[in-house]
Amino acid sequence: MKKISLTVFAFLALALLGAGCAPSYGTPPATITNTPPVTITNTPSGIGVQVGGNMKAMQIINIQNFSFSPAELSVEAGTTVKWTNNDSAPHQISGTGFGSQSLSQEESYTFTFDQAGTFDYHCAIHPSMTGKVIVAPRTGGVNNQ
Repeated sequence: MKKISLTVFAFLALALLGAGCAPSYGTPPATITNTPPVTITNTPSGIGVQVGGNMKAMQIINIQNFSFSPAELSVEAGTTVKWTNNDSAPHQISGTGFGSQSLSQEESYTFTFDQAGTFDYHCAIHPSMTGKVIVAPRTGGVNNQ
């Protein structure tokens, strides 16, 4: 009986020691490379996203209570504007040179204003809802590259 238990013990000990030396066949860890580095900045006037050395600006317009907030927005050329529908009713952005499909609640539409000018828009479903984006020429620091 002692010979069997010693043999079993020795076998188990060798098996355990060998298990620690066996190669692992699991999935290697993922490597995440952040090239170029991305920085997101949340400011009172909107969100800035910096990719490498280039800053890309994003401004937010909320659609709520059947109105655009802010109703008038001033930005620099190269800025992306994001409209988000916070109403339960659908809305559709319609402006000269830009426009969305019908946006259900919590859906968004983005458009990058590359040219200076004044851009009036409205909701195609509710024409009394109006807004304006005033785009100034690019002065540097914020770009869309």
